[in-house]
Amino acid sequence: MKDYAQRLRIVLLSGLLVVGGGVVITATAGQQAELEAYYERAETLQGLFEQWTIDERDRIIDQASGEFVIERPARFRWSYAEPFAQEIVADGERLWVYEVDLDQVTVRDQHAALGSAPAQLLSGDYAALTAAFEIIEKEQFVRLVPKEAGQAFDEARLGLRDGRPFALEIDDALGQTTRVELLEVRVNESVDEAKLRFEPPAGVDVYKAD
Repeated sequence: MKDYAQRLRIVLLSGLLVVGGGVVITATAGQQAELEAYYERAETLQGLFEQWTIDERDRIIDQASGEFVIERPARFRWSYAEPFAQEIVADGERLWVYEVDLDQVTVRDQHAALGSAPAQLLSGDYAALTAAFEIIEKEQFVRLVPKEAGQAFDEARLGLRDGRPFALEIDDALGQTTRVELLEVRVNESVDEAKLRFEPPAGVDVYKAD
């Protein structure tokens, strides 16, 4: 369950690229222009990802990989393949979490589940992002610092290259850092509509969460 919670937290934060939610941005024209261009031009984003979580002693405590699909502004799918299978799908109305090995699905109202948290970095709206974060340039990254207290992370760093994201790093309140590397990223290619919907497989347990 610890791995499950960690994955869901990272997916929700990765959402920062989906709607934005509570941060300040101060960047030079170069990186800020890259960021704004992404939000202006990118409608869909898909590719592969690799993810590591490192504790305060620089030890790897979690590692995972899979593929993702994002359709701005409010739909995404993160499919974890390793070390165990899991599907996390936001269809615009509901957030589905399918734990394949457990034959278990949890479904929540998407807005209630994501709320104002920066769950939607990649698929979000630029105006909402600038209203929520301070953006500070750091080489090929922009640092995203929440304007409001009580967020799920202390700082996030988004890496942009040639108008597309290539990495996301998140520092949490426990002193852990999670890095998500985005690989073989494709922007504005058509998306298989079925990947942005979810129907619970026959025979699985479905739990509706508040």
